[in-house]
Amino acid sequence: MKKLLMLLIIVKVASAYIYYDTGIVDDFQSYVYSSFVCKNGYSKIATKSFSSQFENIPQVFFVHEQFDLNKAELGFKLAITAITQISFTLEISCNMNRATTISLRWYAIDDQRIEVYSNFNMANPDDKTFQIKNPNAKTGFVAITNGSNLKQFSYCELTKVDGKFTNLMQIGYFLVVGVEEAFINLGLKTVTGAFSSGPLTIEPNRWFAIVLQGLNYPNLKNLRLGATYTNTETTLSYTWKTWFETDTPNSHSQVWVAYQFTKTFKPLECFSIRTSRKEVLNLATLPTFTLELIQTNQIYTTNGNYEYMVDKSITPLKMGIQVKCENGMKIQADLNKCNSCSTKKNQSFKYNCFNKMNYVGFFPLFQQAFPQYNHLKINMQSSSLEIINVIYDQTLIEQVIVKIQILNQ
Repeated sequence: MKKLLMLLIIVKVASAYIYYDTGIVDDFQSYVYSSFVCKNGYSKIATKSFSSQFENIPQVFFVHEQFDLNKAELGFKLAITAITQISFTLEISCNMNRATTISLRWYAIDDQRIEVYSNFNMANPDDKTFQIKNPNAKTGFVAITNGSNLKQFSYCELTKVDGKFTNLMQIGYFLVVGVEEAFINLGLKTVTGAFSSGPLTIEPNRWFAIVLQGLNYPNLKNLRLGATYTNTETTLSYTWKTWFETDTPNSHSQVWVAYQFTKTFKPLECFSIRTSRKEVLNLATLPTFTLELIQTNQIYTTNGNYEYMVDKSITPLKMGIQVKCENGMKIQADLNKCNSCSTKKNQSFKYNCFNKMNYVGFFPLFQQAFPQYNHLKINMQSSSLEIINVIYDQTLIEQVIVKIQILNQ
């Protein structure tokens, strides 16, 4: 009975974690907080709590749903300064003229199939390059977070365009990238006046985001933008509302962002293997290990740590591994064959070495449920070879798919 009670408690605690969350930041609205008088260097810090605790520190990004900034020398700095498992913190500071309203919709996700990169408050805007970790992250979007001294600019990609950055003293943005399933982008909308999205079919297990990507601001009126939503059970629509003046001409994308995925990324599995043993007379001249990735003719023979990216077109992945098997030693080889198995996950081989059979070969074939890029870490040492498959799924997985050891008998 005590064991059962303990099990129930553990299950309850484990299931308490969340893996995605969303909400609104209204802390930077003077209509909500009269003390928010954001001008002349005024700054404010706001901490937003998640609906429950994440298992890991999530990735967080936000988009603008409304802002109202006074003309002339306008702009503000805005950044996420801290993220924990239970909350995140933002800080805003304003230039000379007042920012009356800045309303944000935030998204938090604990899933490695989406990556969030930020470049907050970049002075003297210029090109910037990001190193994407997940090789299968092949789609994404850029969302503007803030700017200063806006006069006229259009910012629709991470490349500086001549004439578009004039009078733009600083800018901030998110780069959000992910696997193919991560985003449904309905396209760029260029708005010069009143705008209505019309009904958009709600996509299951996805958030809707209005991703601001450009503004055309002549500095004659306040900079204003605000979304008003109308929802039904099956559709979503929004309009740019008008208060005092029409909205600032802008470009934005309509993006559905997945917070639950149907496609699961798993490590490579060995589904077939051929082995060989033979006598080599000049064994001393050969390296201890020879690893060949056959389709790309990539060969490793020297001790060290290496990384290699296998193209998704290569399936099945063919390897050739040759190992010196000197008299009095033995070889232990383990290859990942079953990701879903609770036992017998590996295909294992053991060979005792002797003079007549001193060179052992392994020729495995690896495959996955669907084509994907594969990040391999290769660790070759004097008595061991280890190949790790790095997988970006809901969590980061580093699975050993090949481990060969030379041991004493």
